[in-house]
Amino acid sequence: MHDQIPIPFEPEDHEPGRSIDKVLDQIRKRHEEVAIARGIPRPANGKPLPNDILRSALFGVSERAFRREEKIASLEGLEVFMVRGYRPTQAHLDVWEHCLELAARHGTGKQIRFSAYSFLKAIGRSTGKSDYEWLKEAIHDLAGCLVRISNGRYSYFGTLIQEGFRDEETNEYVISINERLALLFMGDNWTALDFEERRRLRKRPLAQWLHAFYSTHAQPYPYKVETIRRLCGSEVEELWKFRQLLRRALAELESVTGWSCTIDKNDCVVVVKKPSCPCIAS
Repeated sequence: MHDQIPIPFEPEDHEPGRSIDKVLDQIRKRHEEVAIARGIPRPANGKPLPNDILRSALFGVSERAFRREEKIASLEGLEVFMVRGYRPTQAHLDVWEHCLELAARHGTGKQIRFSAYSFLKAIGRSTGKSDYEWLKEAIHDLAGCLVRISNGRYSYFGTLIQEGFRDEETNEYVISINERLALLFMGDNWTALDFEERRRLRKRPLAQWLHAFYSTHAQPYPYKVETIRRLCGSEVEELWKFRQLLRRALAELESVTGWSCTIDKNDCVVVVKKPSCPCIAS
């Protein structure tokens, strides 16, 4: 009698739900692999940033402070946490925005080389000694900023800049951006900010935050003043005082963008955009 050769059969799955879940997991994994391979988008105009970040107080308007495991205010459906590090400001967003643009050109997860001079010129900053030091500190802050961001389906946890190297004599940098940051751009869930408009709002952090936030909206929803105060990360406790600051910031935003920006009788911020604004990707 000859020994039978065992034939490896897949175990029969008697639970149809589990089979469906397995297929869906494989599809999701494939979509993630494609998104990572595609990397960060390169729009014809503007610099791409994830909506999930612009719709939160992660890059807020408050002064920096060391944070450890703090939930950051965000729109419903988003969860944003500062796990560790110095909470970034709108000035940090200028730096991170250009880092992502460089990553879009050269590839996430790859070495990105640049000089401090070229970087500062690209973001519209001066190139004096204090600016070189400011850039160094900003990059260090972003490299040490550990975050968790979830939009209900996809989550990213890691630093905003993965790692880096700096030549102290030549002021040249080599950095890398975590390739999984590309997952935050899936489903066209990103916005290309108008760099020139943002530059004209420099040193006005609340107006810059409003510009980034409303750039993610094709047709802005009327948010309560209190909601805007929470979402931008303002530390102004008196609502009436924040409302005064907000009115000034909205006037600045309106002057730069041409949008209509008001606070209505219901204490809601109403922003009406020009038709076919090119900065919105979704």
